[in-house]
Amino acid sequence: MRPHHSLLAICSLLGLSASSPTPVPASDTDPVLKNANHIFNVIHDSMRQWGSSLHHNGVSFFLATVPAGTQLYHGTSMSVPVNGTEWLAFEPEHALVFARPHGNRGPPRDRDGDDKPHEGPNHDDLRRRLEDGPPPMDSADPDAHGYLHTYAAAKNLRLLYIDGMSAGKTEKGTLDSQDILLFNNSLGDGESEGPGPRGERDRALRACEMAEDEWAGRIDGVLRMEAGFEIILCSFARDLTPLRIIQTQSQERGDKGPGGRDAGGPSKGPGGGPGGPGGPGGGPGGPDSSRWARAVASRYEGIGGRRVHIDYDNFVTAHSHDLDLFPESSTLPRLNHLESSKLDPVRKEITETILTHDAREFSWDWQATTDMVITRYADELSYFVSDRMETMEELRAQITMLVAPFVDYSERNITMESERCAAQFIPFQYQDAPTLPARAVHGVAFSICHTLLEAVEEENLAAAKELIAQLMVKLDWTAWKKCRGCLDSEICVVPIWPMGSVGDYEKPQCKDALSPYDRDGENYWGGHGPH
Repeated sequence: MRPHHSLLAICSLLGLSASSPTPVPASDTDPVLKNANHIFNVIHDSMRQWGSSLHHNGVSFFLATVPAGTQLYHGTSMSVPVNGTEWLAFEPEHALVFARPHGNRGPPRDRDGDDKPHEGPNHDDLRRRLEDGPPPMDSADPDAHGYLHTYAAAKNLRLLYIDGMSAGKTEKGTLDSQDILLFNNSLGDGESEGPGPRGERDRALRACEMAEDEWAGRIDGVLRMEAGFEIILCSFARDLTPLRIIQTQSQERGDKGPGGRDAGGPSKGPGGGPGGPGGPGGGPGGPDSSRWARAVASRYEGIGGRRVHIDYDNFVTAHSHDLDLFPESSTLPRLNHLESSKLDPVRKEITETILTHDAREFSWDWQATTDMVITRYADELSYFVSDRMETMEELRAQITMLVAPFVDYSERNITMESERCAAQFIPFQYQDAPTLPARAVHGVAFSICHTLLEAVEEENLAAAKELIAQLMVKLDWTAWKKCRGCLDSEICVVPIWPMGSVGDYEKPQCKDALSPYDRDGENYWGGHGPH
C-alpha cells in the first residue's frame, strides 16, 4: 500500500522544480490550504438552511445585499409600523411565531435599564413559543392581539452576513463569531440581558453602533440564521416601506376564521395537548411548529428568489488565518479559547472589506462552483466505499472512467493528472491569480482527484476504500446526511435551534411534518425533554 500523503500539500508542489530543496508542506504553513475543506463548506453552506444547520458554528463574514422591493416580515404585538432597530424575517411563517400579544412579561429594557417602547415579543421566546404555545395574554388588556407586518426594502439593503446558525442562542459556539470576535466580549455592560444565550437586544444595538461608527454607515444591518433567515435592521423608518399590517389569529380565544368558522378553539400550545398533533411523547405539533417546520425545510437548499446577493470574491473567514479553531479535536470551530489579540487580524479584515467593497460588485458565483464539485463526486464517492463495490477490479474500472479525461496515457504523472482534473472547476481568469474561494475550491478538487488516482494504484480493495473514506471524513459534505424518499407529508429533520435531538444531528430522517421533533432522548442544544 502506498503511503497516504497530505493531499492538500501536493498543491504546493505544482510550481516547484525537481532541483528545489525539500519544501515545507504548504498545508502546514498556509491556513487556506490547510483549511480548504472548511472554506469550501463555508461557501457551499452559505444562505442555505441545511448546511448551515449541520455546520452551525460559523466563523465567516460576507457582504450581502437584499434588493430593493424584496418583501420582509415582522411579528409583533404592535399595530403601528416600527421605526427603530428590530428583526425582520424572510418567511411570514417565521415572523408569525412572534406575532402575538405581549403577555405579562414586562417590556424590554435598554442598556441603561430604562423601559423601552415595546415593539414585539422578546426574540429569545422562540423556543418557548414552539414548545409551550402562546403565553397568557395581559389580563389588563383582554382584547390584545398579535400583528404581522409586511414591509418592502426601500433600497438595496447592505448587510453583513454572519454564517452558520448565528442567530441560535446556544452555548455550542453559534454565538462565538458575534460575542467573541465581532463584539470583542463587549456585551453585557449594562442591565440588559447581556451576552450568551440571551442578550439579543444588546447584539442588535452593538451591531448598529459598529455599522455607524466603525463602518462609516456602509452597513444597514446584520443577516443571520436560526429557524429561518432573519435581518437585524438598524432603521426600519429609513430603509423600509410598510405594505400592510394585519391582525393574526388568536388561538387562545378561538377567533373566527373566514366564513365565521371557529379557527381553532382553546389552544394547548403547539403540541396540541393530549390527543393533539404532538400528543404525549410527540414533539411540538399544531399550526405553529408545522407551518414553521415546512417553511424552514423549503429553504434547505437556499433562500430562493434572488432575495440575497452574496459577494463570494471578497469575504472574511477565520479559517484563512493561523488560528487553532478546533481545540481538543472538536469537529466544529470554536473561538472561546482564543486570546482576543489573536482575533484582531480577523476584525481588521472585516472592517477593511466593508470599507473597500460593496456586495453588488461583480463576484463569481463560487457557491455554484462548489455545487458542481459536490454533484459530480458526492454519489460517486459514496458508491466507491459501499458494500456494492465488491472487487478491486470493479473499483479500478469505475475510477479510471471518472478520471480518463485528464490522463495523458503517453506520459503518466499523477500530480499533473490531479491538476488537470481539479482545474476543470476553476474559471480561467482565476487560475493565474487565484482568490480565496478559488484556492479553496481548487484544494478540495485536487484532493479528490489525487485520492482517486492513488486508490487506483492500490492492490487491496479495503485499502483503496479506506483512502476514499478518509477523504470523505475530511470533506464533511452535508449532502451525505440528506434524507432520500421523504413523502409529501414528511420533512427531513435536522436540529435547528431551538429544536432537535442528538439523533436528528447524527442521522437525519424523514418525519411527519405535523410533529417532526421527538420528545424522547437528549436535546441537541442541551438538556432533555421537548425537542
